[in-house]
Amino acid sequence: MWLFSPRNRLLVTSASLTLDETRQQIEEKWQKRPVRSIQPKEEEHPFDVVHPDAIDIDHPLMVVLKDSWDQPRSLPVTREPDGTLQASLSLAAEVPNGLDPDRHRWQVTLTAPSHPVPPLPVLGSHAVIATGQNPWETFVRAADGGVTYWSHRFDFVPSGASLAGSLASPRLSWPGIRSILKVAASAQGADVRPSPAGKRAAITERLLGSRTALEELAASPGWALLRMFMPAVAPGGCPAGSWWKLKSATVLSWEAIAALDDNGWEPEARREQVDQWTSQGVLRRGLILGCGHCPILEFYPLSEISQSYLCRRCGGTNQLTGDRWRPVAPEPRWFYDLHPAVLELVKNDGDVPLLATRFLRSEYWARQALVGEEFELLMDGNPCVEMDFALATDQELWLGEAKSNDSLGNTQRERQREAGKLLRGCALTGAAGLILATAHSHWAETTVEAVRTEVLGRRTANKPVPKVRLLTGLGTSPKLVPLPL
Repeated sequence: MWLFSPRNRLLVTSASLTLDETRQQIEEKWQKRPVRSIQPKEEEHPFDVVHPDAIDIDHPLMVVLKDSWDQPRSLPVTREPDGTLQASLSLAAEVPNGLDPDRHRWQVTLTAPSHPVPPLPVLGSHAVIATGQNPWETFVRAADGGVTYWSHRFDFVPSGASLAGSLASPRLSWPGIRSILKVAASAQGADVRPSPAGKRAAITERLLGSRTALEELAASPGWALLRMFMPAVAPGGCPAGSWWKLKSATVLSWEAIAALDDNGWEPEARREQVDQWTSQGVLRRGLILGCGHCPILEFYPLSEISQSYLCRRCGGTNQLTGDRWRPVAPEPRWFYDLHPAVLELVKNDGDVPLLATRFLRSEYWARQALVGEEFELLMDGNPCVEMDFALATDQELWLGEAKSNDSLGNTQRERQREAGKLLRGCALTGAAGLILATAHSHWAETTVEAVRTEVLGRRTANKPVPKVRLLTGLGTSPKLVPLPL
């Protein structure tokens, strides 16, 4: 809208919203515009909200009819390691019905329902064009939850060019959540990198196959089973010899797994789940074996076992005989070891942010959202804030902090400092909102007050202030409400 001079007013209308609703939406967009000139004390908006009948379709400067020419397409794409999608085939030159390519100009928006792109101002053409694409062919940007480009080429077009030669056909890129965060942070002089917790979550996601599968695991009885690999004492109800605490890890036999007190999880389903985890690498099946040369007792995965094996401590050669396996029995008993990254994820309450994003993606506005695991923001190479998750919808970018308790700190100073860091993290990435999630039924009032104070302070200082939402009751009765001000 900043391109319009005072002599050319923008007419805004809607066939589905009232005039007041349309006016409210366009005024919000005007206040968020990224390019501003020096404003007078009383600013005149260069747009009018009108009834649809007031639009003269025959003599427009520009008319945008959203979704007026909706065409499904199947495009082959490549997926980059960071989750970015790149179209491997340019679109054919096509003209919407009723338009003349010699007289009319239009815009094309490509959306991928399962891969939205938030319309952040920093996601310019450099972020949404594929590698090797000519950046001057047409004007490309993120808009309407996807990637938008102008219909006609901007670069050299010879006189009398064919339709294919005059229309733009760019190769496009849908940035993944990591790329979105990195581009947004770099605009503020910051950098983004995965945190240790984020790396553990990424490894577990890769083992299970998807973020959705990881979130479902956090909400399933399987998470309680994984917790059985944590304690230094035998879980209650485990038969003798079915559980062993080794120097490197805790291992369980099937008898210990079957003893988990969960009447709703049938043994057949539990057996099937254990077999699936074993095939995925979440669990490793093996034996507890000793060494005849040193007193070490260790878990050996099935892939490392043969009639002879090497001790991990001293390197001595051992034979797989009855005096080597534990517990003492005529035949060895299989045990299961949990993948170290998954174990650390469970130990550090990694289910809380997973439950948070699982609930958020059940909300209508985030059903197709991109989700990123925990990450760090750095200024001048130094970490300044950690965020537990990121959520990108077709409209906005949200960041989140998830806690198993109900507080951001033990003292007022700690809570104030943590709240300030979280709000700063949103400002550095251009996030529209901050979600504070907890497994408790409510946040402590001292924490709410600390966040409220920081929000009001940033408003007074005329600093960017994200929307703040409180998510409570994770794992039981989740509820999302705005921060009371």
